[in-house]
Amino acid sequence: MKRVLAGAVVLAAAACASPLTPARVEASFAPTFGALYALQQSQQGRAVDPSALLPRASCRRAGVDSSGPGEDWTCTVVYVDTRTSFTQAFELQVKPDGCWRAEAPPVAQPAVRTDPLTGMTRTNPLAEFDGCLDTSWR
Repeated sequence: MKRVLAGAVVLAAAACASPLTPARVEASFAPTFGALYALQQSQQGRAVDPSALLPRASCRRAGVDSSGPGEDWTCTVVYVDTRTSFTQAFELQVKPDGCWRAEAPPVAQPAVRTDPLTGMTRTNPLAEFDGCLDTSWR
C-alpha cells in the first residue's frame, strides 16, 4: 500500500511540473538574441556572424515559482562582439504555450535607432522581440 501511495505522489508532482524551465527559456532566448543582434548590426552596416557572438543566457523567475508561465522572468545575455564581452538584461513574459516576449530597457535598446551618418531611422529589433520554445516532455 505504501508503494502505491508513494507512486501516486510522484505522479501528481510530475503532473504539476512545467516544461517552462529556466534551461529551456535560456536555450530559446540566446540564439534568438544572437540572430536579432546580427540583424541590428547589419542595419548599421556591420556584418556580424550570430554564431561568433557566442550568446549565453541566464534566465530566472523573480516570483515564488522557479518555472512555468509568468510575467516575472528576466534573462541576462552575455555575448562577445569584436573581442569584447557585453551583458544585457531583458524582462520576459512567458506564456503557457511556450512563447515569450522580451523587452529591453529603453535606455539600452531604444525602440527606434537613428543612423548618425544618414539620419535614417529604423525600428530596433532588440527593443522588443518574441520567441517560442519546445514545451514537449523529453
